[in-house]
Amino acid sequence: MKIIAKVRYVDFQKRSHTVEVESDTADRRHLEDLVKARYPADKVYFQSVRQK
Repeated sequence: MKIIAKVRYVDFQKRSHTVEVESDTADRRHLEDLVKARYPADKVYFQSVRQK
């Protein structure tokens, strides 16, 4: 099952960005690690997590 997460992250310059990430698990900690690996994120905020 595919999971789509809408995420807002704040980078090191305190700018906010909104992205969607796709994963096979809905675990918030895993999704946060995924965002931090792909983007220069300091803080991660979840807007929504849903099934595809």
